[in-house]
Amino acid sequence: MTTTQKFTYDSLFSERSEDTPVRKVAHAKYDFAVAYPAPETLPMYGLIDALKAKVDSDGERVAKEMAYYPHVFGSPELREFTSEKLKADRDIDVDADGIVLTAGSGEAIALLIQALTNPGDVVLTERYVYGGTLTQLQKFEADVVGAPIDELGLIPDALEETIKRLTAEGRKPKWLYTISENQNPTGSTLPESRRREILDICHRHGLPIMEDECYIDLRFDGEAQPAFRALDDSGIVMHVASYSKLIAPGLRMGYFVASPELTSRAMSFKHGSGPNQFAAYAITGFLKEGLQRHRDTFNPLLKEKSDAMQRGFADHFADSGATLSKPEGGCYAWLTMPEGKDISSIRDEVFEGGVGYLAGPNFAPNDDGQNCARLCFAFETAEKNYDGMALLAQLFRKHGVM
Repeated sequence: MTTTQKFTYDSLFSERSEDTPVRKVAHAKYDFAVAYPAPETLPMYGLIDALKAKVDSDGERVAKEMAYYPHVFGSPELREFTSEKLKADRDIDVDADGIVLTAGSGEAIALLIQALTNPGDVVLTERYVYGGTLTQLQKFEADVVGAPIDELGLIPDALEETIKRLTAEGRKPKWLYTISENQNPTGSTLPESRRREILDICHRHGLPIMEDECYIDLRFDGEAQPAFRALDDSGIVMHVASYSKLIAPGLRMGYFVASPELTSRAMSFKHGSGPNQFAAYAITGFLKEGLQRHRDTFNPLLKEKSDAMQRGFADHFADSGATLSKPEGGCYAWLTMPEGKDISSIRDEVFEGGVGYLAGPNFAPNDDGQNCARLCFAFETAEKNYDGMALLAQLFRKHGVM
């Protein structure tokens, strides 16, 4: 049947739906805006070999498991491996049944947000926070407040002052989200002493903590600090992490650990079964044999790339009044220009000039950060990181912010 009048949904859309255009990903010549790990470290053949070994050794079982939807908590084998990894790397004691695998850490965060957050609830984060989590919190109508930070991350005394101020205003915070290792976007690592203080503060005020350790495996200097979850097993800490940055974002494999009652509530928002079983076979097989070898390949390259960006900054931003954070791991450094220098409004012009970055307001629940930008050092080569900083300084001078 052919009709001449086009059907319209204009009066039928739900109140919560929004027009969401498909965004085309554009890359500048020097792309510091991306959120990808080093592409040359992606262990494609290692993953393929691990997958083939699994099929060859246990093909009948694989075929049977692939004929069904995955367990709602995800692959038992990968959960068992994750349990062992958490104990070895982070001193977190949790058995496989206490781990929920998800389609990337983003799904884990979304499930926990929905289990804890009503519209209007106040959620605390760092002053600058991963934009993906900020967007999710805003989507679920949280009132997000960024607590003060310095080069080491959250400042305990200032955090408690923020809690008291908001409580006095009738806006008592409900929970705290933090990336305490190799923070996105600032690159900071929170010291153990501050973690212990923050735990005491959160217990006093009844605030659960969601710690996101998405970047825990990406450390090339210094020492990882104890996880919040390792310092406190009372159930006040939710632990979220991912295999995306360690191996490849395209695998979409994250996980969370939470108290049984919280896990039960979070799973009420889970749609369908667990994440990709085929990807789980590949990850488990590859990491069982090659986790440390992969980290030993990955992290020295990240250090080389980070050092090159730092050299480019030192050589080309001297006397500008700008600062660039010096992370000990992760993928990002945080550029801060002097107050009053707006590098957010010129972002598109600088992109056209050849350098991409994400401006500070993308990470700012308090609507500040116009003089800041996140720079990803993991994606480009070391040479391009250095040269890109030279061009960035040139473009900033052209636009009058240096």
